[in-house]
Amino acid sequence: MDLNLVEDDEQEKARKWWLENRAAIITGVVLGLSIIIGFNWWGGYKTGRAEAASQLYYEMQKNDVEGNRITARAINAGQQIIDDYADTAYSGKAALILARIAYDNKDIEGAKEKLNWAIDNSSQFETVHTARLRLASILMIDGKLDESLALLSVEHMDGFESHYYEMRGDIYLRLKQADKARDAYRAAIDGLSAGSMYEPVLKMKLDAIATDTSS
Repeated sequence: MDLNLVEDDEQEKARKWWLENRAAIITGVVLGLSIIIGFNWWGGYKTGRAEAASQLYYEMQKNDVEGNRITARAINAGQQIIDDYADTAYSGKAALILARIAYDNKDIEGAKEKLNWAIDNSSQFETVHTARLRLASILMIDGKLDESLALLSVEHMDGFESHYYEMRGDIYLRLKQADKARDAYRAAIDGLSAGSMYEPVLKMKLDAIATDTSS
């Protein structure tokens, strides 16, 4: 067999195959490159936004130091994070600080607004639970006990069990429901990590119920 003829035949088959399939191959390559480029662009875009939000958050904290507060700058930086970088992890944290600043300035409604924003928009469960507990505390102090209790009725507490149960106990005490308060404080103690230094505080609250009910 003439090897040259065989080689020419194989080359002709390869040429025909390429002509028949080149459009699909080129399209696939272009699509694959587009996906890779798009993914890299999106990753870089998100990283850039996170870095910008991080700088603003640093600026916010720098101007919100006890004894050296420049509140207006802290508020402006925090609000910019919420307005322009709501999709980053820093937005919920900024909302918590803005809520605290508002509360310190007797702007209770402003504090509630920022805490509700953090609950509804933060992507970090720690921030959501912190905002929920702080808002429940404000409502409790404001005498809105049922509303506060409803806010604390969550299915997943994600390690914040002790905090939730303690506040429920405080609310039940104000509602003069000693049995429910006692159960809540016991659950709060059970939710503590081993060796927690906060256990004596909860036990003191629990013992106070026993004293009140026996007198």
